[in-house]
Amino acid sequence: MRFIGRQHELAVIRQKLASNRSESLLVYGRRRVGKSELVKEALKDVADDSIVIHYVCRKSSFAQNMSGLSQAAAKAFDEPFIKFEGIDQLLRYVYGKATRQKVVLFIDEYPFLRGDNEAIDSEFQIAIDEWQHESCLKLILCGSYMDTMQKLVDSSAPLFGRFTEIMKLKPFDYYDAAQFFPARTNEEKMLLYSVFGGIPFYLMQLDDNLSPVENIQRLLIPEGAMLENEIRLQLTAELSKEENANYVLENIARGVGRYSDIAREFSGSSGKLSHTLGKLEGMGLIAKDSPINASSNKRQHRYIICDNLLDFYYTFLFRETTARSAMSSEAFFLKKVEEDLNNSYLPRKFEQVAAEYLVRQNRAGNIEPPFSAIGRYVYNDKARRKNGEFDVVTQDEKGYISYECKYRKEPLGLKVVHEEEWQAKELGLNFYGFGFFSRSGFTNDVDAEAYKLIDLDDMYK
Repeated sequence: MRFIGRQHELAVIRQKLASNRSESLLVYGRRRVGKSELVKEALKDVADDSIVIHYVCRKSSFAQNMSGLSQAAAKAFDEPFIKFEGIDQLLRYVYGKATRQKVVLFIDEYPFLRGDNEAIDSEFQIAIDEWQHESCLKLILCGSYMDTMQKLVDSSAPLFGRFTEIMKLKPFDYYDAAQFFPARTNEEKMLLYSVFGGIPFYLMQLDDNLSPVENIQRLLIPEGAMLENEIRLQLTAELSKEENANYVLENIARGVGRYSDIAREFSGSSGKLSHTLGKLEGMGLIAKDSPINASSNKRQHRYIICDNLLDFYYTFLFRETTARSAMSSEAFFLKKVEEDLNNSYLPRKFEQVAAEYLVRQNRAGNIEPPFSAIGRYVYNDKARRKNGEFDVVTQDEKGYISYECKYRKEPLGLKVVHEEEWQAKELGLNFYGFGFFSRSGFTNDVDAEAYKLIDLDDMYK
């Protein structure tokens, strides 16, 4: 399969591999996000006279991993096997070889080698400090265990300041995810991304010969389905209490996002809840969402699920084990998923995709003036004694622009435009501009010169 996306990251790694100096790279991110494939794709362009040592660490003892790493080094240099007892001995050997030619040492799944022994980090730090100016070794440490890998860049960590490139890979956004199924209609692309998210491995499981709904019915709905198992592996790899994570994710999926509300029925201590939230946030599965105009107001903070696959699973499937085992996948989808998917879930995801579109355009220099922040905008309607929010608002040097998102089958008309403006005026909000996202385009009476108008086709151009 062709390599998809990550062109910026690929260019950065290729540049580091081509330089005439020692480099130390850290590439990390959650399971299945494509770390190893990215590095291996970059290694395809390594010069013919370079030596590449690639070793994937196993979930086994340090001694067994050192034996495997020793064998990989011997094979790369076409030399008799030398069993290195410690990582310091192997690094001295490899760095010494790199004084005469370029050498790449790619250690994948580094946390399995390191374990809980931080002294191993120190051995790498000592070797880098001693040899970086005398050799041309390209050291690449790659790993999935987020907690371990993030600790490597802490200011108190031995390897702090030693990496010449730190790359934390994130899931694809809606646009890059669509490259996995380019022949689909834009509505199908939107649906598939809303359900399966942006993890490359998940997207590779989709069958082009099946409809989006049939893929959902095959990969997610059956009890013990492949991607359900992936979700469990993702959680158990980093968390000791899966049930705590299930409680948190289920509550967030049904709209319970404030810490106090999540804590209300949590069976454990507040310390355990904070630990679980912190772990899930560190893994990139949830995020603390703050309003663009009230970021310091903790009462307005809420947690959201960042991963669409998890969001779909905990919204529709997690509590339906009995129904999923008793019903066919087709019947379950029709009875338990279809209506809410179309009426509430997809409209919510359309707002997410609209924000991702704006961020892409902003980074590409296509928005003037460029905005410095994007998020929801909260307000207090004192006259009607209620609070509310605008879901997608940007802030730039001139002020705020509000974007209304409508995921409807019919085109968006002037009535909706006027309602949005009127509401903002009645509330006394200082939006200096308005934009509109529409699934099905706009009626002819909406002035494209007066408003920023974006339909689904625009978002996938």
